[in-house]
Amino acid sequence: MTTQAEILIIGGGLAGMAAARRANSLGLKTSVIANSTGSLPYTSGALDLIAVYPTETKFYHSKPWETLSDLLNQQPDHPYSKVGLKGVKDSIDDFMSYLEDSPLKYYRRENENIAIITGAGTIKPTYAVQGSLKANVLALEQRKPTLIAGFKGLTDFAPEQVVENLQDRWPGLVAQRLDLTGLVDQKRRITVANIASEFEKVAFRAEFAKLVKPMLGQAKFLGLPAILGMDKVMDIVADLENRLGVEVFEIPLLSPALPGTRLANMLKNDLLADGISYRQGVPVDRLEFEGDKVTVAHRQARRVDQAIPVSMMVMATGRFFGGGLVAEQHRIVEPLLNTELEVPASRDDWHMKTFLGAPGHPINRVGVKTDEYLRPVGSDGKVLYKNISVAGAILDGHDWVREKSGAGISIATGYAAVDALLSSSEVEAE
Repeated sequence: MTTQAEILIIGGGLAGMAAARRANSLGLKTSVIANSTGSLPYTSGALDLIAVYPTETKFYHSKPWETLSDLLNQQPDHPYSKVGLKGVKDSIDDFMSYLEDSPLKYYRRENENIAIITGAGTIKPTYAVQGSLKANVLALEQRKPTLIAGFKGLTDFAPEQVVENLQDRWPGLVAQRLDLTGLVDQKRRITVANIASEFEKVAFRAEFAKLVKPMLGQAKFLGLPAILGMDKVMDIVADLENRLGVEVFEIPLLSPALPGTRLANMLKNDLLADGISYRQGVPVDRLEFEGDKVTVAHRQARRVDQAIPVSMMVMATGRFFGGGLVAEQHRIVEPLLNTELEVPASRDDWHMKTFLGAPGHPINRVGVKTDEYLRPVGSDGKVLYKNISVAGAILDGHDWVREKSGAGISIATGYAAVDALLSSSEVEAE
């Protein structure tokens, strides 16, 4: 590979995509190399900013920016603190503006968290959701009569469970399983992917509306598992609402998660449309260094070692799921920089005894330490490599699971990592 990008982004998750969008907006020749689209396809597509802080607390905050201000005052080593309040707000507003204008029509209330019901019948606080989940937010708030519909044969979603878990606080909920016999080719299994493809057909939606309309009764909302197609989900929602005369919303499932897949696909396709080089499937597995800079990134593709010249690089490789961190019996390492990370001395202290309890698992806070420019530092606090910045979940000093802050950290540090590389280069040149 002879073409040298001005900035190389390693990672195809939300942090890598945010960094690539930022770099492209600044006119930098950008290249992205990703092992996969990260964890996005396994998520609800909802974007968290922050909802729990301090992590010892057991309730959700409705005012994320006030909560964030408290965090910045108390945790100078948190990734948000490296970005600063203005940097976080500017990056979130810019990225959300893009998502709000996109075909997914993301929905948020700028200064408030919102909440949705999930496929498990729980309530999830978040900051922004895809437009197909907007009525999910409204229905939960208004508690009006609502039909929660599933499908016979679809084992990924049980409407009865949703209603049973929420009926004490939402008495107007009704569960119904729909029989799609006659609507779907009986040779096709009732799966999320297969039903999603059916909803993309006008004829199927017309027959589906005839089937479900008599079951609505006094319902003002219809909740369905998140299977309303892929690229044109908002058109599908609008069509169903027009046919049924009620507001329609999706309920995110655990996995497979179409909203997260929609977001991942859209981010990648939009970058490609902007002319950004994007390579997926074969990750960077080795770096070359000269002094305090990385000079070459290597990936092994089809038995051929591809050497990619590096001028500036953003590492957004994720945590264990994406291979950004590797856990051994008594230590955790970051494989590209070959650095051992600071962990609790005893392996028994890496986790708590309760899965989702406060204040969160200590292992969640383990990651790559950085300076104010998000450049990786060693145990002595000195910068390891000056032309690398780090973004996303791989950073240390946060617990995105407990804080409900994962998307916000990814977006904010993705933007900041690019800006920091440019700023540190200018400082070094002076």
